[in-house]
Amino acid sequence: GKHYGVYSCEGCKGFFKRTVRKDLSYACREDKNCTIDKRQRNRCQYCRYQKCLACGMKREAVQEERQRSSKFSIKSEEINSTSSVRDVTIERIHEAEQLSEQKSGDNAIPYLRVGSNSMIPPEYKGAVSHLCQMVNKQIFQLIDFARRMPNFTNLHRDDQVMLLRCGWNEMLIAAVAWRSMEYIETERSPDGSRVTIRQPQLMCLGPNFTLHRNSAQQAGVDTLFDRILCELGIKMKRLDVTRAELGVLKAIILFNPDIRGLKCQKEIDHMREKIYGCLDEYCKQQHPSEDGRFAQLLLRLPALRSISLKCLDHLNFIRLLSDKHLDNFIIEMLDTPM
Repeated sequence: GKHYGVYSCEGCKGFFKRTVRKDLSYACREDKNCTIDKRQRNRCQYCRYQKCLACGMKREAVQEERQRSSKFSIKSEEINSTSSVRDVTIERIHEAEQLSEQKSGDNAIPYLRVGSNSMIPPEYKGAVSHLCQMVNKQIFQLIDFARRMPNFTNLHRDDQVMLLRCGWNEMLIAAVAWRSMEYIETERSPDGSRVTIRQPQLMCLGPNFTLHRNSAQQAGVDTLFDRILCELGIKMKRLDVTRAELGVLKAIILFNPDIRGLKCQKEIDHMREKIYGCLDEYCKQQHPSEDGRFAQLLLRLPALRSISLKCLDHLNFIRLLSDKHLDNFIIEMLDTPM
């Protein structure tokens, strides 16, 4: 149909409207000339928005539409959970992933910290303290990501807390592995027939913050370092996992219906099934020649679970976790205005 001055699909209509209404800005990871068509429209938000403008979509048309609809008191976010489940799309998840990354983390929860009883050698305390601050900021961003997910805030508050408490570690490790792809080097054979991946030397723990293999070894976390990069980072590199796919993996981890004691277990199970369907459809559209991509992405989840448990064991052992229960931090963050 015709949307904002031009004929376009519903997907591009929604993307353009969200971009204008939320005044979003994007960055291109290539040369600002990415191919944008029906199959590849999700690969670059920047180039997609530029193409919307180039095709004649009008920002003012979105603003006029908003003014016309402002007389209605019911917002789309306030409609029941069934419609929210229908609203689950790769684009919504991708947007939640991007917007949460932009959060400053100034109100980050002090869950990880170097206290007087922490078993950290004095020479490492400064670096580890900085790392703790960064992880705390990322937990804050993960909570923001969850709140932006369709249907999450409609769940019982106790369930929101439980999902975040059980999933934050896996989601954080998934993001670390994905960011580290940039530092994993490949090598092509002389005849160009084979590409091999060199043993990773750097892990990207956060924006502009990397950990070298030698430092990990000195700190006694070389096993975790290797597992995150070899079982996750290298596999992601081979698959060339997109940011949208990272967001979906995090959403699958978040909506875990197998956690004991959930009050809205059926709704959470329904959400996860819907997210699986979104990922399957995305893989078929974006990678039609890769029949097993959907399964290969999901196969990273057991490794994530295993690594996250080892990571929590280590944090407990060196006493970096706060004495204050994580639930209290999560509740505090859920009550913070977005």
